[in-house]
Amino acid sequence: CDHVAIQARYLKIHKESKHEGLRYPCDQCDYIAAQAVTLKRHTESKHEGVRYPCDQCDYVARKAGTLKRHKESKHEGVRYPCDQCDYIAAKTGTLKRHKKSKHEIVPYSCDQCDYVATQAGILKIHKESKHE
Repeated sequence: CDHVAIQARYLKIHKESKHEGLRYPCDQCDYIAAQAVTLKRHTESKHEGVRYPCDQCDYVARKAGTLKRHKESKHEGVRYPCDQCDYIAAKTGTLKRHKKSKHEIVPYSCDQCDYVATQAGILKIHKESKHE
């Protein structure tokens, strides 16, 4: 395939998980991971009760990355500005959703008339109100 890795170990992980079908099943539930480290994180958060408490408030996360994002947005004031307008988001996912809905014209066409919406949910409301 055309996958490019910056380190040999990353290429090895890619080949094992994507091309050789190597999987790591959880011995306590039906979860199956593509990488050993992912299975380890799953086991810690789902079965061993490992938690990551915020040292600045009562928030407790199940994953270290979630705690990091919490601290950035709630305590450190990290913000993600839109490069196309004045909108500023507290999370990268929120900024991505904003950009998709406001700046990427992805038309959702009604299959029963000429109506076109920019969001799937808006098209659904249109169909329910006009065609049902």
